[in-house]
Amino acid sequence: MKTSKLILAVSLFGLVFTSCQNENNVQTTVVDFENVTLNSDSIWNGSDLTGSFISGNSTFMNSYNASWASWTGFSCSSKTDSVTTGYANQYSVIAASGALGSKKFAIAYDSAAISIPKTFDYYTIKSLYITNSTYAYHDIKNGSNFSKKFASGDWFKVIIKGYKGNAQTGSIDVYLADFRNGKSTILKTWEKVDLSALGQVDLVTFTFDSTDKTAGWINTPTYACIDNIDFTQTITTK
Repeated sequence: MKTSKLILAVSLFGLVFTSCQNENNVQTTVVDFENVTLNSDSIWNGSDLTGSFISGNSTFMNSYNASWASWTGFSCSSKTDSVTTGYANQYSVIAASGALGSKKFAIAYDSAAISIPKTFDYYTIKSLYITNSTYAYHDIKNGSNFSKKFASGDWFKVIIKGYKGNAQTGSIDVYLADFRNGKSTILKTWEKVDLSALGQVDLVTFTFDSTDKTAGWINTPTYACIDNIDFTQTITTK
């Protein structure tokens, strides 16, 4: 009888303990910029001096210089002219649409950052789509007054770094043009990049490097188009 009562007590304890365990709910967020208010063939480049725009769970930082009508950081665009060369076409994507045929995308220029505020917990970044701007693509392919036509050994890349609470979580190099080891690749279509090694982040930065430099300054137009940033977040409930 005592043995039976002990077994029953242990079973009831196990049931209560199990019912109190945390349950994990993994939620996915895809930032695709389709919520940003833009007309067709138009841009947001920070000229309203708000300093950022928001899509999904993320804030895309921007710095606009009204005196020079210039910007750094992120812009949002629906421009798809893949033919016109030069700086005047800096907001277009060489792939002629957003990722997966969408209408809008973001452009990182010079040095760009995404802020991802913590809600229930930190977001984990999984992947994004990336390709060249029309401006950078044609300068790399043909050269211009400011940058060289790429030859054997040249490369152009964006360095993507993750941060969590000011501590760097990782760094990933993505080559937008690669002429090393017999290759002659200039990215022209949207490519999905695995960023899962960066892990949980509250900040993601984008910087550029190239073999085409003068006195340490990059001559290649330092632009990259990005779209469909994939995040997950684990929400613990009881």
